[in-house]
Amino acid sequence: MDARETNLSRRRVLQLGALTASLPVLGSALAACGGGGGNGGSGAVKFSGWDYESALVQQNVARFQQLNKDIKVAYTPITSAQYVQKTVAEFTGGGGPDALYVYDDSLAGWVGADYLQPIDGLAGVDEVYSGIYPSNAQAMTVGGKRYGLPYYTDSQCLIYNESILKKAGISAPPKSLDELEQQSLKIKNAGILQYPIGVTGQLQDTWWAWVWGLIFASGGDLFDANGEPTMDGKDATAKNVFAWLHKAATVSKVIDPAVLQLLPVPLDNAMKTERYAFTVGARYALRDYNDPTKSKAAGKLKIAYVPSLDGQVVGTVSNTRMYCLGKNTEVKDKALKLLNYMGGLDSSGKPYTSKFWFQQKGLGFPFRALEKDPDVLQTLGKFADPTIYAKLASLARPRTAIKQPWYSEYENQQQKTVQQIINNQTTPDAAVKTLAQSVASLKKKYS
Repeated sequence: MDARETNLSRRRVLQLGALTASLPVLGSALAACGGGGGNGGSGAVKFSGWDYESALVQQNVARFQQLNKDIKVAYTPITSAQYVQKTVAEFTGGGGPDALYVYDDSLAGWVGADYLQPIDGLAGVDEVYSGIYPSNAQAMTVGGKRYGLPYYTDSQCLIYNESILKKAGISAPPKSLDELEQQSLKIKNAGILQYPIGVTGQLQDTWWAWVWGLIFASGGDLFDANGEPTMDGKDATAKNVFAWLHKAATVSKVIDPAVLQLLPVPLDNAMKTERYAFTVGARYALRDYNDPTKSKAAGKLKIAYVPSLDGQVVGTVSNTRMYCLGKNTEVKDKALKLLNYMGGLDSSGKPYTSKFWFQQKGLGFPFRALEKDPDVLQTLGKFADPTIYAKLASLARPRTAIKQPWYSEYENQQQKTVQQIINNQTTPDAAVKTLAQSVASLKKKYS
């Protein structure tokens, strides 16, 4: 392990999301990233991101360079599973990219580690923040300072198979969790599907979303604004949602027990082959689900609001991916131009790159103006209801405790606890007590 990494306190390492990095991984990451080599005096902007659709990223970078012939960009895609580890290794080795992708999960930790610098004062930042959804602005702000321009966002929704519902004599999707259970029982009792509900239940880094989505949909939370746990006393929403989940999994048995081994891609395949009638997932999945070249269920899968305890449309959870500026960049002006191109507005006041990603791959756009863009509406209309799609983004909010230094460890405990609810190893009452106790222990650990 690099000496700088060794000198980090345990609190800092956990905060950076690097806890799971093994010693060999960090060592090889430093070698792969070239230690603290900077841009080698070339004057090029070092731009790093995880490797999602890297060919499209390179295409967009090439367009930026055509528009800015005095700027060279050295783009490096990094395997998604190793992105956090390798980026932390590069920064702690004394280098680090000039501009980079950042997860909302990582932002507060990387700000605390002094890896990033705020972008307040950058021309166009105020216009961007006034034009995006509040949840995205909140997610990119730490300590009252703005650190990111938006890459993409998404929010959780209910996805249902309209054809399966019609076979069971159901004319509209459920608005409440009780309705979701009753409709699932109707499908089950009709012999259409044994387990109508599927979710991602295997431990992995994105399955938190549907759990938080169910809680936010009912207007509740797990924490207050100061990161104090509310799930075991002040706010009964989580316990009531857990009670519904426990009943649906163990009494009415409409949730597939196999979800405990289900990852996102297998869930996607299950929805596209009509193995499930319902799931709670990201809006962008509908583009793939309704692609006739990829899905047997194309045209049948619809978007709806996440069902709540009382049937009211209240909220959902969002995620935010952003572009940030390295703290020690030697090419700040050039890097800022790249950031503004990627996450900001063009000379005509339009979010070119955000629209590019939506049109190309269906990634959720953070700019409210795109709700009315004719091209976007035409594309969106092919796979989802534009009104519901937009309202979900307006209702969404980020996870409450995401900027706490202990959040990652807490999330691991929450995922394990939800698994225990599904397989009947704990009760809803015991679950919220376990989570509250976990927070208390983590606060001591990080104090």
